Amino acid sequence: MLKEQLIAYLKKENVQGAFLIKDLSDGETLCHNECLKVPSASLIKMYILVEAFRCIKIGSLTLDKEIAVKKEDLVDFSVLQFLRPRLYSLEELLSLMVVYSDNTATNVLVDYFGMASLNELMQQIGCRTSVIQRKMMDFAAAEEGRQNYTSVMDMTSLLERLYQGSLLGQPFDAQMLDIMKGQADEEAMRRDLPDELVIARKSGELDALDHDIAIVYTEKRNYIYVFFSWETGDNNCGRKVLAETSKLVFDYFQGK
Repeated sequence: MLKEQLIAYLKKENVQGAFLIKDLSDGETLCHNECLKVPSASLIKMYILVEAFRCIKIGSLTLDKEIAVKKEDLVDFSVLQFLRPRLYSLEELLSLMVVYSDNTATNVLVDYFGMASLNELMQQIGCRTSVIQRKMMDFAAAEEGRQNYTSVMDMTSLLERLYQGSLLGQPFDAQMLDIMKGQADEEAMRRDLPDELVIARKSGELDALDHDIAIVYTEKRNYIYVFFSWETGDNNCGRKVLAETSKLVFDYFQGK
């Protein structure tokens, strides 16, 4: 019933979409276009987070490692563009990248780890529709066809393994979830949900494209919400789609 509701909602709003909703108590899964490769927007930042903690796990990196942010690194949609260039700890850059979706922090970390290593990581963890081919705000690369991609299946797999503690193992998976729980964006899937809910999430947007991925922790049961929307007309419409579908999903699980 919920799956049909969500598909009907997409048709009513005249937008394209893909979703995967999973009950983390009994495994019930509802999905649509789950394997479709879609531009990832800021969701690609999740793999940078995982690569950082993979390096921490093997001992080649620490959270207090200092990385230089230079004037030439600064790009739009970034907290760092309003701060002076200096050394920042890896922990600071990861928090800026995930909590505030900071594009400068992201690009600095892409340079630090390298796209080849990030793509190798995606393959190693089984996220085979995901790829990074450009940095944030590199519109010239996008026009040349170098885009970043993922799917709701890949994002769900990533979230579920983080939740289970089976991606990198503990304490690393819990540390990544803690960063995600600090998400500053109160719109999109978060907008119409109770303020007291704990949610580990990451959102992303491009022109006429809005995505949100989340683990929602409730008193009754925890669930994964992964929803992509595109051809939305504008981002206000896309965020509305995420907010209203998220509320439908929340109400479904509250009544289950």
